[in-house]
Amino acid sequence: MDHRGDRGELPDGGAEARGGRLSRSRPEIPPSPAGFSDGVKSQPAVALRDGTEVELRPLERDDRQRLVRLFGRLSPETVYRRFLSPIRAPSEGGLDRLLDLDHREREAVAAMSGEEVVGVARYSRAPGTRSADLAVVVEDAWQGRGLSHFLLKRLTELARRQGIDRFTATIHSENRPAIGVLRRSFPAASFRLNGTEVEAELPLEPRLGFPAR
Repeated sequence: MDHRGDRGELPDGGAEARGGRLSRSRPEIPPSPAGFSDGVKSQPAVALRDGTEVELRPLERDDRQRLVRLFGRLSPETVYRRFLSPIRAPSEGGLDRLLDLDHREREAVAAMSGEEVVGVARYSRAPGTRSADLAVVVEDAWQGRGLSHFLLKRLTELARRQGIDRFTATIHSENRPAIGVLRRSFPAASFRLNGTEVEAELPLEPRLGFPAR
């Protein structure tokens, strides 16, 4: 699931919310000096449905080649459904933007299996709002195992800390698994069909409880 991004580049989740639907001013929030890393790296691995364990940690600048390798392992179908474009390879500019994170307005969670990134969830706040654009990609071999659940849960926790109260996302209408994950994860979600794409509004309720995997 992802927004359009720049065609021919790895989308970075950084576009503003479509149509300016949310225009409320963001309250002043004291910045977190450590951002994502507060207590995250020391957390234990999470177990997926089949018992496989993965580590969730902040995406870092030295993950650049790991992202390139991740993209190379994605099937053409996954690339098209997630990025809404038949991208052959991530551009240098796209990678730069994906890794341009301040852990407040722009955040990303990486799922690690050994030394490889197998999934990424990212948000980018629309300037001057409480809304952030959501982008998620999971390697084909790791789909259907509950990984998106953990990525979304961790990213939601981090977004709430920064005063974000909703995500927006654009999903290909044929990407039923991704739409299903969002429906289960965000009970107040609303969806609007726009041609071959689905526009999702995903309120982050104060006590949003992620269901069991």
